[in-house]
This record gives sequence, C-alpha cells and structure tokens, in this order.
Amino acid sequence: MRSTDSRRLKKVPLQKVTVTFFRSIAWALLLACVGSTHADDLATTLEPHVGQTLDLVELGSGKRLVRPVLEGITTRGDRATAIRLRGEGESKTTSVPVSGIARIIAGRETIHEADAKASSTALARSRRVRDLHDRQVAESRARMEANGVEPWPSLSAEEHATQVAELEAFLAEVQKDFPALAVSQTHEFLVATDIPAAQMAPFTAKLDAMHDFLCDLYGIPRGEPVWKGKCLVIAFLREEDFIAFEPRFMKVETRGAHGLCHQRSDGRVVMACHRGNDQSAFAHMLVHETSHGFNHRWMSPEHLPNWLNEGIAEWVGTQVVPHCRQVPMKEARAAEFIKASGGVGENFFAADPDHHIAAVQYGIASSLVKFMVARDRKKFAAFIRGIKEGMSVEESLEDSFDASLADLVAAYGKAVGVPGLK
Repeated sequence: MRSTDSRRLKKVPLQKVTVTFFRSIAWALLLACVGSTHADDLATTLEPHVGQTLDLVELGSGKRLVRPVLEGITTRGDRATAIRLRGEGESKTTSVPVSGIARIIAGRETIHEADAKASSTALARSRRVRDLHDRQVAESRARMEANGVEPWPSLSAEEHATQVAELEAFLAEVQKDFPALAVSQTHEFLVATDIPAAQMAPFTAKLDAMHDFLCDLYGIPRGEPVWKGKCLVIAFLREEDFIAFEPRFMKVETRGAHGLCHQRSDGRVVMACHRGNDQSAFAHMLVHETSHGFNHRWMSPEHLPNWLNEGIAEWVGTQVVPHCRQVPMKEARAAEFIKASGGVGENFFAADPDHHIAAVQYGIASSLVKFMVARDRKKFAAFIRGIKEGMSVEESLEDSFDASLADLVAAYGKAVGVPGLK
C-alpha cells in the first residue's frame, strides 16, 4: 500500500562502484556455474526444442529475437555451430551462429548462456543492455520500497508453469459448462474460444502485438515476463454464453459490456468477452481489455487513475488495430463536447480507482494520452512508472514532464483549439 507520506520522491542514488563490482561477480558466477552451455553440448540441450517456439534468443549485439521457432541445429561433427530460426509469422528461416548468441530462454528458463571466456568482448553489448535493465529495475524497486509500495514478486520458471497449470485447471471446470471451448496458447496468452480457429487466428495475433507494443512503450526488454504465468482470454462466439459465464465463474454481471478484464489482487489476469458482429471492434476490444491487465501487472499493483487507464487502452487499440474507427469517432464527439463546455467534464481527473469516467470522456482520455505521448514518449513512460512506484499523478507529472496538472490541461486545450480549457 502507499505510505501516508506521499510527497514526491527524488531518484534514490545507488553506489555505482559497489553495484558494478557485485554485478561483475554475479556475471562470472552465473556464466561459470549456472547457465553456461558450451557449443559441444548445445546441440543436445536444444534437440528437444526443435520445432518449438523459444521464448527468446538474445544476440551478443543486444538484439532480441522474441518467440522464434527453432527449425534446426547446424553441427560440425558433434559440435553445434549455428541454429536455424524462423521468426514469428514468417516463412523464411535464418541461420544464427552460436558464437553470436548470448542467451537462449525456453519455458521461462535459461537453457543456454554464452561462455564467459569466449564472450568477453563479442557479447559485451548484450551484457551492458542487461546490466542497464537490471540497474533500472533495482532503482525502481528502491523507490517503491521508500514509498511503501510492494512490487510484484519475480517468478521462477517453475512458478510460471504452476500458474499456467492452475489456469488450465480452471479452464477444465469452465469447459464442463461450455464444452465447445477449444484451448490454445501463444507465448504470453492462454486462449479458450468457441470461435472457429481460422477466424480467431488473426485476433489472437493482435494479443501478442499489444504485449510487444506496451513493452516497447514502457522500455521493457521484449521477452521479459510480465504476466503471472500467462494472461487467460476466454472469447465466446455468442453474447448469451458470455453473459452466462461471468456470474457463474467470475461473480459479476456483464451489464452490456463487450468484454471484461478481471485483475485479481494476487496478480492473475482473466479477460472474457464475446465476438459480436464487428470484427474490427472485436479486435480493438481484445487489445483494449488486455492492456488493462498489462498495466495491472507492470511493476506493482498500484492503480492508474481511470482516465489514464482507459486513455492508454483506447490509444493502444488504435496503434495495434488501426483500421478500427471507434476511437476516432469517440474523439470527434469529445472534441465537440469540450468546445461546447469549455472543460473536460466533471471528475475527469478523480484519483479514486473505483471512479469511472463518463462515456463522452473516453475520447478525451485517448486524445490526451495521444497528446502526451506525442510530446515525449520517454517522459510519458516515466510518468506511468512514477505512478506505479507510488507517486500521485501530480507528483509523477511534475517529476517526468516538469509540469502541473493545470499546465497539462492548458497545453492540451491549446492543442485542440480550446484555450483556457478547464
């Protein structure tokens, strides 16, 4: 929970020399004792994964190949010299020399780590990238601790697998009532649907696209786990099945919703929905609702205010599903509203996480998020990060954009042609 003293925190300084020293030792121990796999036994290690999707192949250059299919292993004698990978959604296979690979992860577990001696220079960039990310996470956790915020715990490969197994057990119970549901998995999502597979495939692809988009926006290296196990998505063909599912298994009423994202206090995320008749609206809704779950799972359980949470979900939906016209239409209605009223509407910036903005304010929320991202993408990510670390909206806005809420409203009003916006 947030501490009673919620004044803005300064960056917590770390002892760089000490951190660097211990990080060097950690690298040496990790590479020498834990995850190192030499080329002569790499073929044996990878053989069970041929034909399967790997979590990540991290190159020495720092580039990350996320969710590639391992098509084969090139050997010379009994020694692996290269691996053949097919990128997600691609037909072409690329050969990657073993000497240029820093790390391979499968099933959330590191199955290959480059040899310390052989990679001291060739893989230096990969180490620097990881060191930077680790340092940023440590600094963020220090700020959370100082602010009385408990971060989401890091999970081992076994713990992730346990969570997925629990979701599968839950689905087995759901299938007793809805036997037509077929279960499939992507790297980040567990999907149960009675929508024909060929029809559902392009929508499922949007889920991983949303995940990658938010990773890039927030500066999370692709391949780093965000979900607790995976995010469960249950998509019904018929609205009546969605209406029956929600009170039976999630203990809520749908109240006319197209989809609902359930974000539990323990970190589990379950999203349920029905297809409807508009395919682009269905794709947008999938992205919108699961982005709520992503924001819930990033860093800590701290809530984003409703205007920001909905604004991000709407804006991300336009980025991943650009052909959907729902959000532009909402923004057009919102523009008419603020020009007629001279303000953003009652309680738009309410801090209460249980407060929900009005229907007309969704367009304001998405256009305001779009405005902030356009001003400075990195500062916007820092703004969200500050809230997840325990700052108030005003504190984090001041810390990231060096602006007050009044400054933000004034700048936004000027940009949309309403000077003096309230």
